[in-house]
Amino acid sequence: MNFIYRHTSNIQYVFLLCFISIFNVAHASSSIDKNWKFTVYLDGDEIGFHNFSIIQNEEYQKIYSSARFNVKFLFINAYSYKHDNVELWQGQCLNSINAVTDDNGDLYNVSGEAYNGSFIVNTAENNTDEKQNKYLPCIKTFAYWDPEFLKETTLLNSQTGEMIEVDSEFIGTDTLRHNGEEVVARHYRLHGKDLQIDLWYSVDDHWLALESLTESGRVVRYAMP
Repeated sequence: MNFIYRHTSNIQYVFLLCFISIFNVAHASSSIDKNWKFTVYLDGDEIGFHNFSIIQNEEYQKIYSSARFNVKFLFINAYSYKHDNVELWQGQCLNSINAVTDDNGDLYNVSGEAYNGSFIVNTAENNTDEKQNKYLPCIKTFAYWDPEFLKETTLLNSQTGEMIEVDSEFIGTDTLRHNGEEVVARHYRLHGKDLQIDLWYSVDDHWLALESLTESGRVVRYAMP
């Protein structure tokens, strides 16, 4: 999978982590409406996790995701990846995003918000000068947790701050193992430039699994065995 999130500075990184902590404390007594705790595999070998949580109220949805990967070669950590992202949604529109990543030592950031009739995205890499892009006011990220996102023809790549042209297709119905049970799943494939992501959803639209190809042809899979 292409892990290309952006980061501006250590100050922004600390700010986001503090924001996440405040968010967790503020909602400690609130119920999480949806929660995914995926084990992540690379060519069948476990390399880490990627968790997603959604908290819903009358005004917005807040989505928090956190990933930690470690790829070992001959018992040595050959690759590491850390990612934290907080998204605020109002209805079907992204209202704000803050994502920070340490991609094997490279630091990245994407931050953005709906403002004055547009969605403004700021990006930077390894503490370089910040870049800004302006998009239409109602956009979506790769919101895997909501199969409605598959209807979109452009999506915000939260890792680069760019809008990506995409299309999707229904592959068919599969049976897969999920949380210890065999379940029937609808299988979709998302295409884009240098992008192929397979997604599985239950008959009631619950996200079950994800599979993607890296640039070198290796298979990354998110699953709940």
